[in-house]
Amino acid sequence: MLRRYLNYLCILIVLLTVGVTGAYAESTPGILDSYAAASLDASPNYKAISKVKPSEPAVTKVRPGIMSRFEGLSRFNPANWGGECILPAPAKGQFTTGPWVWFGTIKGEARRGVGGPNATPGSKVDFHDNLGFGQNATTIWGFDAKYQLRPRFGLRYSFMPMKMESKYTTPASFTFANQLFASGTLIESKWERYQHRAGVTFNLSNNPSSRTSIFAEWMYLQDKLHISSAVGGATTPVVWDDTRNVAVVGAEFDKCLKNFHGNSLNLSCKADVLFLNDCFGFDAETALNYMIPIKTGRFGFIKGGYRYSYFQKDNTRDLFDTSIGGVFIQVGFLF
Repeated sequence: MLRRYLNYLCILIVLLTVGVTGAYAESTPGILDSYAAASLDASPNYKAISKVKPSEPAVTKVRPGIMSRFEGLSRFNPANWGGECILPAPAKGQFTTGPWVWFGTIKGEARRGVGGPNATPGSKVDFHDNLGFGQNATTIWGFDAKYQLRPRFGLRYSFMPMKMESKYTTPASFTFANQLFASGTLIESKWERYQHRAGVTFNLSNNPSSRTSIFAEWMYLQDKLHISSAVGGATTPVVWDDTRNVAVVGAEFDKCLKNFHGNSLNLSCKADVLFLNDCFGFDAETALNYMIPIKTGRFGFIKGGYRYSYFQKDNTRDLFDTSIGGVFIQVGFLF
């Protein structure tokens, strides 16, 4: 229960940070220089100089506008914090890429019916209690790549394969795809997931110390769940292979915290929501990103933080509900 509350708190912090930044980004007005010009009469006829007492300036009362009352809120805009800090950002034609490792704790449940849409669904299968998944943190790896197509537009791609296997004696019976698995039976399970994401990103604001962007992606997700048990020497396997195409929209915020000796320590936050095809989910992460210059305009980086991902497919016959939360580490290059 405490872990669930920590996950929700992390997601809330990310969403609030991105929301405040998007609302007030680039709200500081620019400073316009004023210039004055004077002309001299070069006539040879000079006149006597007389002292003139300047008139007292008229006092005009101006009622402050409504927007002036909100100028004090600019100090709460994270994009304005630490304006002297410089955030390394990809220029046009540059890549940001690198692999990552995620040490996640997995929870979930599944239900699979057989027949038409009105078929009687089976019982829910708990990944932890019935199949033995999630007893320990699982190591998941993936790969991210971004290409800055224009000063504000970019392309994104990510790939995440995952595979888990378990041998577990289930303490309670359950039904999956009309197949009964009795209590006390040794269950052999395997769960495979392949996730591809590709899309575009747009920079809402890009100042020397921070960057706020939004993105839209298409995601292809494939889940394979194998469940089998040995009963009287015979193996009865059940395989559920399900693929989905869903839409993803989200926002990302990067903020420079400290520059020293050419290096940069940055805060990186990201959150997104996925939907379509009876699916719903969200993904949020908060991390610190340490960037080291290699050449002019090129950097290596190491990033680490916490990530939480939730996904659900639910209809009258099938259910697939999973959540993964844990720390992650990524290394890569901006070149």
